[in-house]
Amino acid sequence: MGAIFRQDICELSLGDLAMLKDKGERLIGASVSDGCRDIRDISLKGAIIAIGSEGGGLSAELMSLCHEKVRIPMSQQCQSLNAAIAAAIIMWEAANQLSAE
Repeated sequence: MGAIFRQDICELSLGDLAMLKDKGERLIGASVSDGCRDIRDISLKGAIIAIGSEGGGLSAELMSLCHEKVRIPMSQQCQSLNAAIAAAIIMWEAANQLSAE
């Protein structure tokens, strides 16, 4: 409970993200597309994670900035998750990884 209160959350422009990437920050984009890694199989520590809308996801421009693309494992009957739910799951996973250290 309360993972949202232990995560840094901010809204950034594409320019801001490009600048952070140039400074060596790790960017991760959440997606449902093929070739994405399972969120449980990567470290989220210190990463900047982008979440898109349920219908449109993240823009191609933003995805091109990302070092990795990750997915939340779901049942075959599910097509996607609401962005708020996806963000909550990813924050939970990030908090869980930090508490396991």
